[in-house]
Amino acid sequence: MSYRYQILRDDSLEEFVKFWAEAYNYSAGDSLYTKNIGQPLTEEGIRELFFWKNGGKLSKLKAKSVNDNFVSSISKLRTFPKDTPPDQWLNVFKAGGAIWRIFFLHIWNPKYPIFDQHVFRAMKFIQTGEGLEIPSGDPKKVEFYLEKYLPFYFELEKEMKNPNPRNLDRALWKFGQILKRIKPPVKLNS
Repeated sequence: MSYRYQILRDDSLEEFVKFWAEAYNYSAGDSLYTKNIGQPLTEEGIRELFFWKNGGKLSKLKAKSVNDNFVSSISKLRTFPKDTPPDQWLNVFKAGGAIWRIFFLHIWNPKYPIFDQHVFRAMKFIQTGEGLEIPSGDPKKVEFYLEKYLPFYFELEKEMKNPNPRNLDRALWKFGQILKRIKPPVKLNS
């Protein structure tokens, strides 16, 4: 399927990814991400990745959640075959909130993209031209990730001439972040 990537002009997918990935600037920087992602899993590496995902220091409550729900699961995580489907994986790791569980899936297997409010907003705008906001409730977020975002993301990745999943993720994140600022969001109920 061919989408139009635009705010002010029509772009090809490659132009869209190049422009928005270059505009990406994350307050926590990417050094902790690149240092840890795709590497053998360690407790410290998982903590650093969640620090990165959070955009900086974790509150005491978030740090406890990371330790209790993710770091403590490292031995269990090592037993999972990399070809475990994401829905089965997310059914095993059910604690910690949908967005962080999906991020934990990404830590375990980086082929599964990161998901949050910004990439959701970018996806919906690319598909419909509307500035929709991520639905509330963890089950709906997981459902959207599995049924809508993964097919969308992998379709874009397949459509790219020289796929770079990290640049695609950066572009969607930055595009969605900017959309929040320039377009009034609409809550999605279904």
